[in-house]
Amino acid sequence: MKDMLSSSSSRSVSDVVVAWYNEPGVERWVSALAFAFSERPAGERYRIFVFHKGSTAEDAKQRLFDVLGKCSDVDVFFEHLDNVGREADTWLHYTVARLRAGDMPVNRVAFLQGDPWDHFGTPHGGMERNLDVFSSKLVALLAPTAHPMASNPEPLFCNLMNESRVMRRGLSHPQRLDLERVWVEAFGCECKVDSYVFAAGAQYLVDAVRLSQEKPLSWWTSLHHKLRADEINAWEIERFWHIFGDGV
Repeated sequence: MKDMLSSSSSRSVSDVVVAWYNEPGVERWVSALAFAFSERPAGERYRIFVFHKGSTAEDAKQRLFDVLGKCSDVDVFFEHLDNVGREADTWLHYTVARLRAGDMPVNRVAFLQGDPWDHFGTPHGGMERNLDVFSSKLVALLAPTAHPMASNPEPLFCNLMNESRVMRRGLSHPQRLDLERVWVEAFGCECKVDSYVFAAGAQYLVDAVRLSQEKPLSWWTSLHHKLRADEINAWEIERFWHIFGDGV
């Protein structure tokens, strides 16, 4: 296992990005996935990026080392991040870093929470907390032979909700989300949609080639800066992933 941000082989096909806070059992499912990847044909390459935002980074890293020590065929990277910006900060941190390093994978990226079952629902139903079933489904989605994606990005293991431009966060988050303002901040033009798709958990399967071609590094860097400067909050960005990756 490697610290960030070592470069990997240019033959890398697909990445898995994990936003880990303090969810238990991450090392178990990440190791199961790594071993599933290691059994794939030699021409396929996979990387797993684990971003940790909890208070026990060294302990978490050691647990991953312990279970991944015998799996040398898959590149697994670990980095501790400040606990800001929810998973939106993690997704953007990965995207900016990979574009800056020039080693964005040539196939797909799966963005997952530390507990990928937490918002389990449609699409890709029928997956229980079974590591073998989970690993086989994810490998099938990331492999070069995978079926074409229904959308880009495609919600992954999470429920979907449609929401209007301006809405409330709910009982625990009473502030209003001004999604029309975020559109202007992100794209510099008038809002073009009346509703947004909210994928609970913000887990997505992404076409990495389109991710690297649709928008330049400067756009992703600016968006990341606005998130960390609290000009746009993470709850707002969660409603935009399906738009950011689809060529708007």
